[in-house]
Amino acid sequence: MVLVSILGMSIVPGTLLYFLPLTARLVFAYIFSFLSALMLFPVAQFITGSVVTQISICLYNRKHKPEERFRSEAKQIAKKMGMDYDKPVYVTDNPRVKSPFVNPLTRKIMLPSSWEKKFHRTEIIASLGHEFGHIKGLRAYAKEVFAAMIATMAFTFVLGLFTIPVILVMAEFAFLMLISSYIMRRNEDRADFLGANATAPEWLYICVSAAEKRIQERRGFNHSSSSICKNQSTDASFG
Repeated sequence: MVLVSILGMSIVPGTLLYFLPLTARLVFAYIFSFLSALMLFPVAQFITGSVVTQISICLYNRKHKPEERFRSEAKQIAKKMGMDYDKPVYVTDNPRVKSPFVNPLTRKIMLPSSWEKKFHRTEIIASLGHEFGHIKGLRAYAKEVFAAMIATMAFTFVLGLFTIPVILVMAEFAFLMLISSYIMRRNEDRADFLGANATAPEWLYICVSAAEKRIQERRGFNHSSSSICKNQSTDASFG
């Protein structure tokens, strides 16, 4: 909503700024500055958190080497996706690693050790399938990012003909953030789809059943269907 508001103000009042009375310009400046701050603050937090996490992982891994796990499972998932992959999954005790993630450049998948205690093996395999989906869909993601950059430059060029530089910079950033959020969502959906194809339908059904069981346990019920699904899982498919 903030991004759309900034774009709207940049296109309509922003291009007519020289024709507005002084009072309207001041009101526009206050509102636009406030919205810009709302946009930049969470972005700065995200970038700072990402940098700190990456530095922490590098420093932590020097003293505490991640354990290699799930090599055979990873190889079979990659094979189902039509990829060559002969690396293990790296399990780490790093407290800053809260969930699985993949480095698209090195194709290394990291998994927090706490997940092995919290989740069933089938759920972990399904999560790994999602990370392999990111590796498989990396080329498509790169094409979408390139298209987003071209669209942003075209938008900036046209808007720059009618407005001042300050508004132009904020509008360019808002446009890029808006289209990037769409692309990132597509990237996650693509990884879900590819991961589900490689590990579903039985693994997806097991994960849903396990989640259902936890919800019922929190509500004070003991439903046996989820445990039955777990016992009937096809663990043999992944060793």
